[in-house]
Amino acid sequence: MLKSLLNTKISIYSLAILAVAILIIIFIVIYQNTINKKFSLINTTTSMETANSEISVADTNQIFIADTSSTSTNDVILENKDIERAQENLNDKENLSNASSSEITNPNSSDIFVPTTNSDSSVQIIETPAPELPTSITQKEIMAWIYPGATVCNVKAEYSDGRKIDILKPEYFTINEDGKLVLLTVENRGCNGYSPANVESVRGYSKEQYATISSSYAGSMDLFLTESLENSTNIDTLVAFTVDNKITGLEIDFEDFGGWSASSYQKYKEFITKLGNALHAKNKKLMIDGPATSNAVEEAWYVWRYSDFNNLPIDKLVIMLYDYQYDHGAGQPVAPITWIQETIKFTLGKFPNKAKLSIGVPSYGYKGPTGANRFSLLTYSQIEKEPGFANAKRDPNSFEMTWEEAGNTYFYQDSESLVKKIQTIKNLGIDSISIWHLGGNLWF
Repeated sequence: MLKSLLNTKISIYSLAILAVAILIIIFIVIYQNTINKKFSLINTTTSMETANSEISVADTNQIFIADTSSTSTNDVILENKDIERAQENLNDKENLSNASSSEITNPNSSDIFVPTTNSDSSVQIIETPAPELPTSITQKEIMAWIYPGATVCNVKAEYSDGRKIDILKPEYFTINEDGKLVLLTVENRGCNGYSPANVESVRGYSKEQYATISSSYAGSMDLFLTESLENSTNIDTLVAFTVDNKITGLEIDFEDFGGWSASSYQKYKEFITKLGNALHAKNKKLMIDGPATSNAVEEAWYVWRYSDFNNLPIDKLVIMLYDYQYDHGAGQPVAPITWIQETIKFTLGKFPNKAKLSIGVPSYGYKGPTGANRFSLLTYSQIEKEPGFANAKRDPNSFEMTWEEAGNTYFYQDSESLVKKIQTIKNLGIDSISIWHLGGNLWF
């Protein structure tokens, strides 16, 4: 009898356990269906909001927009390795919440996708356009420098590929060590040097064209300026060049600012005044390039003062806002974002005419022994062949890519770092940028 009762109790307990297990299974099924419906609603809403565009990211390093009126869904592919980088752009989402796909005209521009992690560890993809990207690209005046050299012989293919470039600036002149003006031709300098065919091509792919005259050394510059002020030959030659070749004007890129004396600087301003007046008399324009100074301490390094140029006959003044590493050593970026902001604000306090300002933006990279002041400037096509390139990470202070290998520090620009710099400049009210340089570098 006791054994029978015991068997009966065991059967009841077994049935009870089985019933509880069945209830748990039913609860899990109902809960999962509810979750699936919730995410289905989220995806449906997202598809309705973006019915006019299809975003496809087959390669996380190549994000592009394809306009397709025949589809009403967004196909998004994003690898997990990009989650951390994309998360940095989450706060930018509201800036373009009202932007339409029709505003984006540059096929090289990109939307940035910000993934968030759900409670079940799955990834929810949220579409977040790069802030102000359409305006930055389509409403900003874009210039680009061209210099002679075997490493950049693909320049013509780049400026003719449909990218937006308003002004092309080939380096057609330089000042030699004796202070003489030298025309850089295809014969004596290579592929991008002056030739009738090259200048015709440059005119055909730009709204304006400026022939750049370069000087890398203060001593030879002083010799050139002295000669130019004693007689008009150099100025006459330069003005005639713009007229004969039917280009917009000239750009004076005299550097080595730290080596300028007070006397050289005074000669420079007199030369700029004479050259500007002579160009304007022929309906031509003058552009000059100046150093990046973000505060009074950096300004004191040079005799150059931006306030001196407010009333001189110049049409554009370019701040060469790069080469930060030269003052702070390898291991520093080419152009940190904070430095860009501080330099523009400081310069506007001295030269407030925003319409005449343009900001030089780097598209190149460098390699140098960490902490030293020795560098090799490299194009993207060169630096991608360097050891350790695949290990590069995003520098938070400049958005440039960087890595260290065998005692060397590397920095380079990609599309994201260029866009971030352009956005920073745009936010400070400057609508003109000048890219250094075309040939072997990425675009935005």
